[in-house]
Amino acid sequence: MPTPPASDSADDRTAPEPIRVLRPRSTAALAQLLDDIRQDEHYRGRVTETAPVPQTPPDGETAELPPVPSSDARPRLGPGQRRAAVLIAVAAAAVAGFGCSLLIPGSTKATTSPAPSASASTAPTSAAPTSAAPSAVGFSDALANPGFESGAVSPWNCAGDPGSIVSSPVHSGSKALEGSVSSRDTAQCDQTVAVRPNTTYSLSGWVRGSYVYLGVNGGTSTWTTSPAGYSPLTVSFTTGPSQTSATIYVHGWYAQGDYYADDITLGVSGGGGPT
Repeated sequence: MPTPPASDSADDRTAPEPIRVLRPRSTAALAQLLDDIRQDEHYRGRVTETAPVPQTPPDGETAELPPVPSSDARPRLGPGQRRAAVLIAVAAAAVAGFGCSLLIPGSTKATTSPAPSASASTAPTSAAPTSAAPSAVGFSDALANPGFESGAVSPWNCAGDPGSIVSSPVHSGSKALEGSVSSRDTAQCDQTVAVRPNTTYSLSGWVRGSYVYLGVNGGTSTWTTSPAGYSPLTVSFTTGPSQTSATIYVHGWYAQGDYYADDITLGVSGGGGPT
């Protein structure tokens, strides 16, 4: 066994050179692979490269594999194949972009339909009644000219005697209605107003005279005799399921002299009587 040199002595030995060992290799498998590629249906139509056939070395000798063809020798696509490849790539990119647009929610702006403006085409075509229909809650003075302060009988209609407006005696304000009764006529004055179906109303007013009546056509009525001064009258009635109007009246009695009426009001029952 050789003795290793001392650490402080110079090493004058020559470094061994690398030895290249060539081993014999069989090229039959490579040739078979190339034949399989040529016969592959996907390989058809491409430029055919003929692989060099290596010489089989005799036993005991070595041989190197043939060099790999350079990139310039790779099969090239024809013009038609290149155009087809470009079209396929563009179509794939378009499909991918469309799919992404479906997956990514975009920002949308809510649109608000403009509110319909009032115009002649949308306005009700039916004429409004002479008096406003009562609301669901109580109301008063649904009768037009309830205290006769306009100085005219209208819109009250007085049958037989036209009736008249007087300044005395009055219950309030400065005017009142006077009805001239005769032996043939009660001097009735009435007014038709709009009402709600299936609703109970309270009719009230102040009257003066002998046997003065206050009521509603086809419904109830009440009367009083008070020649010396105004007295209140109140009567209630309920409208029918399809009733939308009612005729309110006041009148005297045959041959009982003139009567006076003032402050006749109509309201939903519960609104109170005359004050």
